[in-house]
Amino acid sequence: ERNINSVSVEVCHETADGKFNTYTYGSLVNLTGWLCMYLDVPPDQVIRHYDVTGKICPKYYVEHEDAWKKFIRDVKLWIRTEEERQ
Repeated sequence: ERNINSVSVEVCHETADGKFNTYTYGSLVNLTGWLCMYLDVPPDQVIRHYDVTGKICPKYYVEHEDAWKKFIRDVKLWIRTEEERQ
């Protein structure tokens, strides 16, 4: 039960494997980075639906743990880049 202390982001994918296209991935990195900064949440505390419920969601990141780790690294990079701009 995380609805009272979390923000959920719904992301669509075009293919059955659940992988996001380049545009969607970039948008997700940007939004997640911005939310982390705005809400003062470290990227390492970003979780998947799967981490709370065990549901295979987001499918690609549940089935490809390395891709999930890359996503978190990309969010961290986005945040560093934004902080350098300010």
